[in-house]
Parts: sequence; C-alpha cells; structure tokens
Amino acid sequence: MVVDTVIIGGGVVGLSILRTALLSGYNAILLERNPHLCDGASGRNSGVICTGVDAAPGSLERALIRDSISRVREFCEDHNVPKRDCGSLVCLWPWDEDEEEVRAVDCDEKKVEDEYEFADDGEGVNKKLRLILRDSHIAGDADAAYLDSEAVATLEPSLSTKCKGAVHIPGEIVVDPWLFPLAMATHSREIGEKAGLGDVIQTGREVVMEKSEFDKNSGLWSVATRSTCGDENDSTVISSKSVINAAGIDADVMQLKAILALRGTGGGSSVLPSPTFEARPRRGQYIVYSTPKLDKCD
Repeated sequence: MVVDTVIIGGGVVGLSILRTALLSGYNAILLERNPHLCDGASGRNSGVICTGVDAAPGSLERALIRDSISRVREFCEDHNVPKRDCGSLVCLWPWDEDEEEVRAVDCDEKKVEDEYEFADDGEGVNKKLRLILRDSHIAGDADAAYLDSEAVATLEPSLSTKCKGAVHIPGEIVVDPWLFPLAMATHSREIGEKAGLGDVIQTGREVVMEKSEFDKNSGLWSVATRSTCGDENDSTVISSKSVINAAGIDADVMQLKAILALRGTGGGSSVLPSPTFEARPRRGQYIVYSTPKLDKCD
C-alpha cells in the first residue's frame, strides 16, 4: 500500500500535521522513534499559546500562529482539553533598558511616539514598550494594552517590584502541554480507525533516512524504518508520496540526511532540487520556582 505522506516526529507539530492530513482525507502515518509520544520538547514546555507578537511582521511564522490560535479554543472545547485564558505580560526590567537594542528595531519612532502616548517612567523605558505594543496591534492583538508598574503590581502582586511596566496581551492562553498533543493523537487514531487505515501512529520506530530512496520516475519514496524498542532486525519499508520532517530539535539532522538520500549517482547531482531553506531548530530554557513561601520572586 502507498500512503500519501510519512510524518517524522511525534511531537505537537507532527501530531497536528497528522490530524490535519487525516481530516483532509489523506492517508498519513506518523513515526516516532521514542517509545512514547511527546518525549521531547513537546512534553516539556510552558504550554503558552502565543498570538504571534514575537514573530517577524509579515512572516509565514506569524501568519501560521494567527491562523492556529483562532482554532485552538474550539479544539480544546471539543476535546475536553483544559485551558486558561490568562493572557500574558511582556515585562520591562531594569536590565532590559538598552538603547542600542531599541534603535536596532526597524520602525518609524516618530510615528510610534504619535500613536502611543504614555507617561514617561524614565529615559528609554516606554519607547521599548511602545514598540512591543505597536507590534502586538499589528499582529492582531487589538486588546493589547500598556500597564505601568503600579498596574502590573495590582494584576500580579507576587511579581518583583523591579518590573518597570509591561504590555498586557489578553489573547494568549495556556494549555496543558501534555494533554493538548495527546488529544490530537487520540483524535487522529479515531479518524484512522474510521477510515480503515489502522493505527496511524507508530512509536518506537524510526526512519532510517540514509537507507531511504526516492524514485523520480514514480515519484515515490521508499522510506526505510526500524524498531528502536526491541528487535533491531525489525525493519520495514513504507512507500509514500511524500515525507514531512517534524523531527523537532533534530529537524536539521533529518534534513541533512534527506538531502544525502536524494543524491543521484551521476556526478553528485540530486534527483530533486535542494531545499530553499535550512532547518534551524531551537528550544527555550525555563526556570520553575519551587519556593512559594517567598513574598517576591526576582
């Protein structure tokens, strides 16, 4: 049997792609090398569903974020996924007051000054917050607003008094970072069973891209896979019309292996054009405070 696509990676991105593909009528299968889904960054994150203010204006990233957040609330309600409509604060701290960083932002500062009028708390403070607020409005967060230090203290009394002000973005929500992707996995499996596709998610099985091949005549991939949870000789080959790289922080490694797999034998040429972009995975670092007895957390 030939599937429409093989999705590499069982994190929130891979599961979202799988669910969308199945809902669109495609025969898709997802492969996760670890024994469990969301065993990487997708199971260890803040769970913040952001509104796109951090993404570059006009970028595909921002467009995708804006499109997805409009669907998240409905998905959570339909699949009983807990969420908190708590909003977020983009805070300004004393160590953030770097005028050079402000000047590096590509914007019309005079226009910003004219559009957003705030009481100055000090040189350079409100300028940065104006820029954040302007970008929030451009991103579609019409209800985003500036809060001075007193308003921030009222909203978040446990926050350090060193906060010099913030932009409040009420549209951002928090979901359970574990239950959210697992709900997508459950729904994907339900769709697959109803469509007679069997289990569309296989864990403990990795793609061996260096042994995979692409036939330019048939337009099909022969995706080599092997078990990572038992018999090393348990290997299979899946015929697929496409392969989607959702390998998370290993996406760059998988992309490189795919490029090498596509190499032809004649003069080092490739049977497909090289990618027009380079995968550059990234992950954040979080500090979780476990001292609730403290009055203030700096």
